[in-house]
Amino acid sequence: MSFQESFWKDPLPLPRGVELLRQDSLVVPQRGPGGQAVYDLVQVRLPQGGVPVLLAYRAPLFPVDVPRLRERLRGLDEELRRRQSAGRGLPPPRVPMIATDVASSGLIEVCEREDVALVDLRGTLVLNSGSAFIRIQGRGRFQRTPRAPVFHGKGSRLLRVLLSEPGRTWSIRQMEELTQTGYGYAQGVLTRLEREGYLERASRKSGFRVRDPAGLIRAWLDSGKRTAAVVDAFNAPSTTADSLLRGHSALTSLGIRSVFTLASALRPEERFASGLPHGVYSSGPVDSLIQAFGLRRMTPHNFWVMRPEVAADTQAGGVYFMPRELSHGPGVALPQLIVDFHFSAGRGKEQAEVLQERYLKALPLLPERPA
Repeated sequence: MSFQESFWKDPLPLPRGVELLRQDSLVVPQRGPGGQAVYDLVQVRLPQGGVPVLLAYRAPLFPVDVPRLRERLRGLDEELRRRQSAGRGLPPPRVPMIATDVASSGLIEVCEREDVALVDLRGTLVLNSGSAFIRIQGRGRFQRTPRAPVFHGKGSRLLRVLLSEPGRTWSIRQMEELTQTGYGYAQGVLTRLEREGYLERASRKSGFRVRDPAGLIRAWLDSGKRTAAVVDAFNAPSTTADSLLRGHSALTSLGIRSVFTLASALRPEERFASGLPHGVYSSGPVDSLIQAFGLRRMTPHNFWVMRPEVAADTQAGGVYFMPRELSHGPGVALPQLIVDFHFSAGRGKEQAEVLQERYLKALPLLPERPA
């Protein structure tokens, strides 16, 4: 859910007689993530009348951002007014306004100095249009969600550790050391997962434990975040255990790290669907991988060379963390294998569901409360 959507999801805790009414939305192309920005035409209704504003969204919002957003809003409003005038006199300008999650006192001061209206999720409202002035200090409760990514990047390192031993209680320090993510980063991810109901702890000073392993895996799958940044599909003339062992040994002799995934990481009793692709994670030279496994650039594609995203290319909670020992070499841990199959082709999702059932069935019963 975008911040714009969450902003309008519930009524703001504003005093009686004060409300924000959204009238129209504008989507404007821009450089950077997403390639576009959304603005809203809003009327702020006050006891003394309505004030038209052009609303931008930014959470978190820092004082240094305010002047730049003000100029962007003023420029966009001028363009809109020219379009609406159709050669006649320009309509009155809209007040530039920014919506954020939590407005600090310093941020409020900057907005007042820069003539920018401000509103936040706690019910803070600062507006000076010349004809109307209002300054409300929000008292509503709001807990900012940590912005650290959970299901990709460094956040996924913590996921792999948590799902490796769901019944274990982990301190933030232990997670930081195992995943090499930093204390603050680990704390942000763990706290977010706790708020969303996937983790629990006996007290604020105790460690974290997985409360809902099935829900946590499902959330990872539903996030749509693949671990592989790049996937190259090849044809392998042979995918027998002996062939895979020779390939892995050849890479090891060259000092190239690799770990099997997809069908190459299944134990015989785990195979459910047919026609599944084989695969290997490695950041080594593609020519070395082609030579090691005898790969060919032709169809049918039955072998995937998967390049892990940078944050997952590590033993510190990455794809090489706690591998399963197979007859032909190491395979990714079961939670990672479930994710990889879920995002693969053909009957991969069926295989992922079967593996998830096996994983959950093998978990020990959790005690009533974490230690």
